[in-house]
Amino acid sequence: MGERVIFILGGYGISGKLIARLLLEQTDARLVLAGRSLEKAQEEAASFNRTFEGERVAGAYADASDGSSLRQAFKGAELVVVASSTSHYAGEVACAALDSGCDYLDIQYSTKKVETLKAMRGEIERAGRCFITDGGFHPGLPAALVRYAATRFERLERAVVGSVIKIDWKGLAVSDSTVDELMEEMTDFQMVTFKDRQWKKAKLTSMEDFLRMDFGGEFGKQSCAPMMLEEMRSLPETFPSLKETGFFVGGFNWLVDWLVMPAALIALKLWPQKALKPMGKLMLWGLRAFSKPPYGTLLRVEASGEEGGKLKTMSVTIHHEDGYVFTAIPVAACLLQYLDGSIRKAGLWTQANIVEPERLMLDMERMGIDVQTGG
Repeated sequence: MGERVIFILGGYGISGKLIARLLLEQTDARLVLAGRSLEKAQEEAASFNRTFEGERVAGAYADASDGSSLRQAFKGAELVVVASSTSHYAGEVACAALDSGCDYLDIQYSTKKVETLKAMRGEIERAGRCFITDGGFHPGLPAALVRYAATRFERLERAVVGSVIKIDWKGLAVSDSTVDELMEEMTDFQMVTFKDRQWKKAKLTSMEDFLRMDFGGEFGKQSCAPMMLEEMRSLPETFPSLKETGFFVGGFNWLVDWLVMPAALIALKLWPQKALKPMGKLMLWGLRAFSKPPYGTLLRVEASGEEGGKLKTMSVTIHHEDGYVFTAIPVAACLLQYLDGSIRKAGLWTQANIVEPERLMLDMERMGIDVQTGG
């Protein structure tokens, strides 16, 4: 095989740059960083080329809403990594990747995006392309953590994943498109969990379907709300002994959790377009004004079942101080498996369910994610 070329749409954004750096450190692949500003793409490429030998990075123009520009830009690439806040244009990007003979990976959370890609599943399979969606850590890792824990049990009966996401929003330069996408995600938010061997919507009149999890250290016990992720759907079928599983997300801060988010949800239901910008500004203000240390991002799986005829429990906690780095490292670890051919197969997959979980954990730990296992 000749040179491996990876195209990163949104390559000069925060996540795109972190993924690019990891790929330059961990692989011999050549990269194309792209977005709607050719100048920014070329500046970032030049910066990487001053740091890494071999002139392995180029900058290019690409507009996610313009299929012709995408097809032109994707020429020569083996894989397209979508690291931009452009889930509205998932169909355009996916079609351009297919037309250009490229594989695909995205790091966006969007129910509509997943439905768009599912509708293209047959076309993806017929083209022999490997499409990986829901990359990163959230989504991207919760189901992988359950699969990792399952290797320690003969019979897995319970595996719940909780998260803490505490970010210093004051220090982040957040684009308008990122804020818009965050608000739109709220309208996609489905409070669903698997309990008593069936998927069920959480009751909002009580806390019985919420999770109280002890994350240890500075974060301690947190209340987490159930949040449906596409990657979790297949777990009960994969592990028929499962009685309970789900992903649960912790809050931001008291003002955002109890005042801003409820108001935003109501406004977005009543005025989906008109409320997007003002509610986004309110949300960002609340995050910057009221988020306080400690900062960090954690995922923790608590699992129980049987091993050797005896009851067994275990937990795995993974952590990084920087949420953006925590997004980039799992993507890079997934791409290491993709590039050596061990997971590449035609079809549409979620990152969490296509990766080999043991190797994923080892590679993530090697790249800087803290991994703690307990009984």
